[in-house]
Amino acid sequence: MSASTRIDRMRSRPEANRPRRRRSEDSREKRSWIGVDFANLAATPPSPALLPLLALALIVALAVASLRIDLIRTRYALATAMEDETKLIDEQHVLIVEKLRLRDPTALAVHARERGFRPARVVRSLADPMPLAGPTVSGLEILALPAVSSRPPDGDPDGHLETGKQ
Repeated sequence: MSASTRIDRMRSRPEANRPRRRRSEDSREKRSWIGVDFANLAATPPSPALLPLLALALIVALAVASLRIDLIRTRYALATAMEDETKLIDEQHVLIVEKLRLRDPTALAVHARERGFRPARVVRSLADPMPLAGPTVSGLEILALPAVSSRPPDGDPDGHLETGKQ
């Protein structure tokens, strides 16, 4: 309890030589500190339970501050991650548009002609040099599957396919 509170309590006590007043008049009246004797007020020693309570209050305050700082850091990290995600999504959209532009068949034909590519006049299919089934090595068949182009395409039995006028 502070000294000013104790003094206020002492001044509000009724004394024998002072006439008793109603409480509403006491609360309205402003008291002056002039003439108050502070010599009789002895400081009361702190309670033994006060120190652990103060330590507990300090620990709780530090814990709350730590949690608040962690929360602020997490919010900043989340905001940064969201900005990065937005940038990556925008970049992905740009790359998708670029990929679709590059895969456009008419644009590919124009670029091929610009670079000197012409439609093929003669397409030759070569016979598969590998046999359909081959020798085995340690019990496993090396060539168990036929090659992709195991027979000539429809057309000339020699494998020649005429596609353009000569």
